[in-house]
Amino acid sequence: MTSISALPHEKSDLLKDSHVKNRTSLLQLSVTPVTIIFLLHMKSKTSNQEWILLIHQLPPHPTNLRVRIWRKLQRLGAVAIKNSVYVLPFNEKTREDFQWLKQEIESSSGEATVFRAGAVEGATDEEIRAAFQKARDEEYAQVTAELDGLTGAIREQKRGGHLSAGRVGAHEADLDRLHKELERVVSIDFFSAPSRASALAAYERSHKALRASQNRHERLAKSSSTKGAAPDLSQYQGRLWVTRRNLFIDRLASIWLIKRFIDKRARFSFVAEGESVEGGIGFDLYGGEFTHRGEDCTFETMIKQLGLSDDPGLRQVAEIVHDMDLKDDKFHRSEAAGLNLVIRGLSELLKDDRKLVAQSIPIFDGLYELLRRDQEKSKGGENGKKRTQSRAAKRSRRGSRT
Repeated sequence: MTSISALPHEKSDLLKDSHVKNRTSLLQLSVTPVTIIFLLHMKSKTSNQEWILLIHQLPPHPTNLRVRIWRKLQRLGAVAIKNSVYVLPFNEKTREDFQWLKQEIESSSGEATVFRAGAVEGATDEEIRAAFQKARDEEYAQVTAELDGLTGAIREQKRGGHLSAGRVGAHEADLDRLHKELERVVSIDFFSAPSRASALAAYERSHKALRASQNRHERLAKSSSTKGAAPDLSQYQGRLWVTRRNLFIDRLASIWLIKRFIDKRARFSFVAEGESVEGGIGFDLYGGEFTHRGEDCTFETMIKQLGLSDDPGLRQVAEIVHDMDLKDDKFHRSEAAGLNLVIRGLSELLKDDRKLVAQSIPIFDGLYELLRRDQEKSKGGENGKKRTQSRAAKRSRRGSRT
């Protein structure tokens, strides 16, 4: 039996050794200060499933760390298979999610290890998949119950003639909230849980009931602006920008931001974890000039540090990127789930970072233009309404004098 303090992200050479039998290949994983005995065996020849695992040990302080990490694991869709041992199906996105969580735990003086495994001793792939399906079924059941309750309330109030405009607005907000929650659950439903269909059907019933009872549906967007002196961008022209390979939303959006708003002649280098390039500007990597700051993802950090946060279109793109990257649903952006599927699909299809950048740039261009114009129309409508009210008030005052 081999004792190791950290297992690399790729499978151990010991697991690849053809001389080691499937059921007798054991690794003892030591995580200071707590030792966890974790058993792995070689991946079955008939199975292509791989898993990414996170083992952590949290310190007693800060006291809210345990709850915060637990909530983030839930939002990632991770399933606990042992005490403080969580699993996700392996892909580059889930690996990145666990790596960011590992970094957060370690920055709070905790211990964390992330590794990849072909199979887990003591639980078959079918049992792990069933655990994922059970967890998602429970979430679907909760959303379905709330949707059915909303549908019942709408129909009852409509029959009784009590469905006022104020109540319609409240029901719209409830349906919007439940729709976002349903999209979140679908995005982490890795193995098509049986209750997904009934939850989607419940949403359709609520949507139809509300649509039949309303004359128009309005959505109000909230935006916040951060004003400050813009820095000199000349120092960032024609530079080499460096980030980690296997791009996903935060790095892709940051590349688009750099190319469109910061450095028209930018060059990019994609490096492995822990590598750097001399003279390059690092972003979304450890020790980079632009990376996560507090609750902000890299994209948010860049628009704030580079004086771009007064652009309403960029602020809204930043909210979507934040919700996708950090999965804390801070801004409740409904666009996040759809964009997540598009980027994941392109990533799986292309499997090349530079091709992925080329295909993603027009997507961000379109998203930005749509959000910017919608914001301008909304602002123009409000200004027009105020001007109309002002003119009406003046006419009223003139009439009263005569």
